[in-house]
Amino acid sequence: MVLQYATQTQSAKATLSTILEIAHGEALLDYAWYPYMSQHAPETCCLIESTWDHPLQLRDSNSGSVRASYVAYDAKEVLMTASSTAFSADGSSVFGGYANHLARFDVQQPGLPVDLASTSPSRRSRDGMKGIVSCLAPVPGSASTGMLACASFGGQIGLVHSAADLSGMTVWRMPEEYRCSGITELKWAPGGVHLWAASRQSSYIVAWDIRDLRGPCATVPRACSTQQRMSFDFDATGTHLVAGETDGSVTFHNIRDQSPTVRIAAHGDLVAGVSAHPFYPLLATASGQRHFDYDAGTAECPSLDCSLRIWSVPANFSPT
Repeated sequence: MVLQYATQTQSAKATLSTILEIAHGEALLDYAWYPYMSQHAPETCCLIESTWDHPLQLRDSNSGSVRASYVAYDAKEVLMTASSTAFSADGSSVFGGYANHLARFDVQQPGLPVDLASTSPSRRSRDGMKGIVSCLAPVPGSASTGMLACASFGGQIGLVHSAADLSGMTVWRMPEEYRCSGITELKWAPGGVHLWAASRQSSYIVAWDIRDLRGPCATVPRACSTQQRMSFDFDATGTHLVAGETDGSVTFHNIRDQSPTVRIAAHGDLVAGVSAHPFYPLLATASGQRHFDYDAGTAECPSLDCSLRIWSVPANFSPT
């Protein structure tokens, strides 16, 4: 049996060069590209980013300048830091995930949110979602009033039924057999019905059918023995879930049938970032993690392979 993907895929031969570098005063926590970005329309070339102890900032991706800032305060009027952020599917709103709070901002009205909701009724209440909102995932292709998925480092997942009212949320918890630590990644499969989630130190990526939340509807194996965020994505056809692995490989799981998993050697270290182009047969992968030499007194060692690679994928990478 020959794995067509493994034999036909080639990494880019040319060396990639940086066109823009943006310096930040604090740690960068999350970012999201404007969904309708086009190089032919400079006004659409922007991204929203979250930096520790700073407001959400809309940056021009050509110059690096800040176009607008979006800020949220808690009940004590203390600036809150967004641990996660995302654009709505139509690009008219920006969402921010905070500690025990969700916020929605109007892109054209910088400043305070148009909607700020608590994810739990009170600090002592066991209802709702508790803790830091670690990731956000608006339903792709829906209007700004569509559904919004969110998750926390406490292992809970929330589904906001209407982005126009962040207070209406259905919450459930990742089953113990699939959850070892906080949830770090949420993605909607094409079609907007199945929601996939990945946790730290978990051996599975788990899916739910939002029409029936009594339990997971599918799982795919992915060893994640680290606390680091390890992303996954779906290919342009929507048939394969693409995930990075701790051994430097990238796996392709067919989520529509029982085809064998395709695995390729991509990097020399943990693959933390995976992103498939929505239109073209291209795949970007990024690797790197911190290593510690405990024999030398816990001195930090450089990553074995800290790199970004662009791959050209064939039209069909199923086993043949």
